[in-house]
Amino acid sequence: MPIYYTRCIKPQSIDPKLFTDREDEYHHLKAILKSIILAKEEEERRLLIHGERGVGKSILLRKVLFHLKQEIDFIPVIVDGRNSLDAEELLRDICEKLASQLRDEYKDERAICEISYLDEVSRADKMTKSEAKSRASEIEAKSGAGIGFLDFLKLSFGVGGKEAEAEELTKSITTEINSRFLRELLSFVIKTIKKEVVIAIDNLDQIHDKNQIAEFVREIFKHRESLIIATLRSEAITAEFRRSFRDPILIKGLSPEALMDILARRIEKCPEGEILKNRLPPIADTLKTLTDNPLSFLTWIHFLCNNSELNTENLLNDLNGFVLTHYNFDPEKASSISKFFLEKGNPFLPKETILAESKISEDDYAVMIENGILVPDDLYEPRKYRLSPDLLFFKLKQDSENETISNATDREFSNKPR
Repeated sequence: MPIYYTRCIKPQSIDPKLFTDREDEYHHLKAILKSIILAKEEEERRLLIHGERGVGKSILLRKVLFHLKQEIDFIPVIVDGRNSLDAEELLRDICEKLASQLRDEYKDERAICEISYLDEVSRADKMTKSEAKSRASEIEAKSGAGIGFLDFLKLSFGVGGKEAEAEELTKSITTEINSRFLRELLSFVIKTIKKEVVIAIDNLDQIHDKNQIAEFVREIFKHRESLIIATLRSEAITAEFRRSFRDPILIKGLSPEALMDILARRIEKCPEGEILKNRLPPIADTLKTLTDNPLSFLTWIHFLCNNSELNTENLLNDLNGFVLTHYNFDPEKASSISKFFLEKGNPFLPKETILAESKISEDDYAVMIENGILVPDDLYEPRKYRLSPDLLFFKLKQDSENETISNATDREFSNKPR
């Protein structure tokens, strides 16, 4: 029977304690971030972190920020592009997360009131002048220091203090809470609190409306009050990103030893850890030689723990089921296209070459791209594709076939008369 340890392996976990120590990249990134945070006079403070899907960009950044927060005083605001439909939703998420972080920083009555309204506005579509006046009056009735929300209302809506009678007619005028409004609010609050805010936008390329990414980059970089960090897949780096971010940091894959360290840390969290310590090593020892991508490595093991007997002899057959489960695609066709790419060293290849030399149909080619079996060299204007790292386990089949051919050749040679 399969072993059900879904919560234990956690392929998508971003808990820094469950990740291996990437000493070189960790110290390099930490030193860069520390210097940028402390160099407040610099006009452009932007950092781009990129790499292959699942290589560990997100968890490395979170680990560095977590440890850096213990050394220097700043407010980290981390948002995930996967949770946003478009650029505006991403800005709303930043405002909401900033409000959450500020609750830990401020205890004054006025600040608490303003923080609650910052949180509210991050989810609102519009605000009338009358509503703005009501909020301003409530904030003014509180004592203590504020975070700048009241001053923003006064500036944006002309409320607070004594209003002229003629202004009564304008109270029903509605202001749309859009990207520009949110960016200006964000800048106003960060200027007021006079504390370093670091905005980390994880998986920026994964917002649902890909056409909105360039707009978001243009919009968020009008905001110059904070260090802005973005992580994304290498294939999503456009000319706009290259202009906006200087000296991007590339995160590469992990060694087999580091992959095993990641797995060991997760097993330690399992109630049945002793069982897994006995059953997983032979499986993991094989899989660690096939990839340097930690997400692919853990995804395979997670699937096997939930869908197999963890038998090394059945490893390839068991992983064929992974293709059906994760990609809803025929394992035989996946095996065929994998063999084609692996024999060439898995380079990026144009459509014409793939169709002509692999002999797959155009329909299957389209399905492979749609399902992520083939990965583009450019997310927005793809010209070439290569095999997804999740399918590199088909090296097992290639190695088995090569071994069979080699053994047959050896037998033929040994049987020849001398």
